[in-house]
Amino acid sequence: MERIEEDLLSEVHVLLHPIRFKIVELLTDKQLHINEISNLLGVDRRLVSYHLLTLEEHGFLSSRYEISQRPRSKGKAIKKYRTTEKVESVLTELKSRI
Repeated sequence: MERIEEDLLSEVHVLLHPIRFKIVELLTDKQLHINEISNLLGVDRRLVSYHLLTLEEHGFLSSRYEISQRPRSKGKAIKKYRTTEKVESVLTELKSRI
């Protein structure tokens, strides 16, 4: 039982960092590229990259490459991020224990 709580606390710690939580909120409804996330949050792209990597490593985000249709980057492969079911799972578990 205690190990489960330690695991939950570890996951919650990753998820509830202010910048990471805002990223997850943005990605709940749609997939976004790192530049879009950076612009929407007003946070440096390098910092967003660090937090995206952390969230992806812990299973809260997944990503895939798509071919851009935007005029500036048309034809280039861009990486888009989206949330996974783990976000809802961890938040639901946290709420049930509070």
